Amino acid sequence: MKRIDTIKPRVIMLSPTMSQPRYHRRAAMLLEAGYDITVYAFKRGYYEENTYPEKIEVVNLGAIDEGKYFKRIPKLVRSVFWIRKHEKKYPKVPVIIYTFGLDMALIGHFAWSNSVPLVYEIGDVPIPLPHNTLASKILELVEKKIIDRCQMLTVTSPGFVTDYFSLLKPGIEKKTMIIENKLAREIAAKFLRPEKPQIPSKPIKIGYIGAFKYGNCIFPLIEAVSKRKGDFELHFYGEGSLKKDILTYVAKYENVFYHGSFASNQDLQKIYESVYLSYVVYDNRDPNVRMALPNKLYDGPYFGVPLVVAENTLLAERVRSFGIGFVVDPRENGFAERLLDELTPDLIAQLTTSTLNLDSNDLVEDYNEIVPKLKNIVKQG
Repeated sequence: MKRIDTIKPRVIMLSPTMSQPRYHRRAAMLLEAGYDITVYAFKRGYYEENTYPEKIEVVNLGAIDEGKYFKRIPKLVRSVFWIRKHEKKYPKVPVIIYTFGLDMALIGHFAWSNSVPLVYEIGDVPIPLPHNTLASKILELVEKKIIDRCQMLTVTSPGFVTDYFSLLKPGIEKKTMIIENKLAREIAAKFLRPEKPQIPSKPIKIGYIGAFKYGNCIFPLIEAVSKRKGDFELHFYGEGSLKKDILTYVAKYENVFYHGSFASNQDLQKIYESVYLSYVVYDNRDPNVRMALPNKLYDGPYFGVPLVVAENTLLAERVRSFGIGFVVDPRENGFAERLLDELTPDLIAQLTTSTLNLDSNDLVEDYNEIVPKLKNIVKQG
């Protein structure tokens, strides 16, 4: 276990998983800003190639299952008492509790006094509006309590503010900061952006990069690609609940491939160099999907790879406005076949050029606005 330097101001980070690159980027940001950091995190059993920076103390809170929110409550309660006991070895209280997600914000709320500033960051809202069920109404009360408690609400998309938080708690905008899921600075420094666009040829290689979910968006594309061997290939990189299904398709079809999990800070360039399109089509019936701006919006264009995204989403609005990809509606029968009919090497080449025309400063994260706001919270606290 890393020895904590008690001279530096100390930040606690509470993470629902050890392997989320966004959490690692926040930790790297605070480390660079001069803070000493202790991370308390659960393990989810996937993407373990992604880790926190070496100089950060990471404390394992044990394994926890996906979903099953109310079944996690006993483990969350035990974590509060365990953290309180563990924290006794540190002579100074932390200057910020930085939490990811509602359950971790609750741990932070109960494990430390209200005098310690709390930051509440979300990448998905727990239960989108409207809150009609008893369970959703209970969670709404809990989240409002956390919103009142926190000194800063951090979101990864303006859609989460306009379509959820401003409706849940009018006036929350005053203490909200939007940090979009841009490419990590260390990745941009390690992998230079291509100077020239790729020249696509057949077979056109489509990549699905990340967590495998929303079978209604993935499986139709697999079936459509499988019927056009020689014209298209579909390449999967990552993990997720649909991995077994995807492996079944890989064994069945010669032009569908699975390349395993990956570490973002090591493998992103190699992955994007191997595909012509990034398939980022998620289920647009899900309110979170409609509100979100995933990291693929920044990763793909940085490496010169256009996107395919779902209609009726904020992501689709951005892709259209930048002219960097295709928009499909996964609710419509035959959407995947129509997409393939539209794809040509020449059209993809045009879009590839458009991605590289985007300013790198709009694609890579910048700490200049974020860190001063966090330091201001410390002063006010």
